[in-house]
Amino acid sequence: MDALIDKAVVEVWPIGRLRPYERNSRRHSPEQIEQIAASIRQWGWTMPILAADDGMVLAGHGRLAAGKLIGIAEVPVIVARGWSETQKRAYVIADNRLTDASDWDDEMLRLELSDLLEGGFEIGLTGISEDELSKLSVGVAELEQMPELPIGDRSPYRDMTFILYGDQWETVDQAIRRATTRSDQPEPIATGQRAGGDLRRLSRCRNGPCSEQGVMMVAVPR
Repeated sequence: MDALIDKAVVEVWPIGRLRPYERNSRRHSPEQIEQIAASIRQWGWTMPILAADDGMVLAGHGRLAAGKLIGIAEVPVIVARGWSETQKRAYVIADNRLTDASDWDDEMLRLELSDLLEGGFEIGLTGISEDELSKLSVGVAELEQMPELPIGDRSPYRDMTFILYGDQWETVDQAIRRATTRSDQPEPIATGQRAGGDLRRLSRCRNGPCSEQGVMMVAVPR
């Protein structure tokens, strides 16, 4: 078989001419399809689908599903002409598996994401999840400082602000309640107005669609 790269020609096909490989072992969740669709809206269709001449998709199943989701009529296609059935089936696995073998430079990724966030880009379009952003400590430094109060308005408590993701909200909330409840008091002293402060969740959507990300502000004794 001649190398496909030597004679690759991008053709434009009606999207209905393409069909997923029925034994494709790589699955795409509805959430991931939505992410790919958002990427196409942002950057357009940047990579052709690889398909057999009968329309069976060898690479690009997620892009195909996303294209159908947003109603794209025609898509760019590279046709794997001259490939044997065995080569086609093996490539479906190889295309997915070989990309999984790569790794990330966490420090470089952190720098890139921080710059994008500072520039106001919607980080969710990169496919990086909020949990991954939390692990990389991206976005934590953007929280504003608590406003200074005149001396006469100060309480014996100090405000602290945290950025929380996913299940961290409930975990931290419960930990604060346990840590600040006296044995002789049924209610925690560092929550609500008893603490001279406020404990609440504020929705923040700077890193893409709002989900489980929130900010906790809690008053603690000085």
